[in-house]
Amino acid sequence: MIGAAELNRATKGWVEPDFGKPYKTLWKLRDNYYPGDIGFDPLGLKPSDPKEFATMQTKELQNGRLAMIGVAGMCSQEIFNHRGIVDTAIFYNKVFSGLDPYANCPEGIDIC
Repeated sequence: MIGAAELNRATKGWVEPDFGKPYKTLWKLRDNYYPGDIGFDPLGLKPSDPKEFATMQTKELQNGRLAMIGVAGMCSQEIFNHRGIVDTAIFYNKVFSGLDPYANCPEGIDIC
C-alpha cells in the first residue's frame, strides 16, 4: 500500500528519466509540481492561494512533529514503568480518585 502511494507521488512529481541523457532528467522535479501537493483533497480543504497552502503545510508539519514527541513520551513511559499506556491510565485513575490501586490484586502481581 505504501509502495503504491509512493509510486503515485513519484509519477506526479518527478520527470520520467531518459537514460540516454541522465544528466538532464534524472532526479528532476516537474516544473508544475509543488513538493507535498499530490492533488489529493477529497474534502476541498486545500487553499487556492500558494501562500496559504504553504502556511497550512507548515502547520501540518508542526502538528506531526508534536505527535511524534507525544508518541516518544508514551513509549518512554512504557519502558520506564513496564506497563502499557492503558494500564498506566487505569492505575493513575485509581490513584487520583483516592482508591488503592493495589487492592484486590493477586499476590505478586502489581497490575490489576
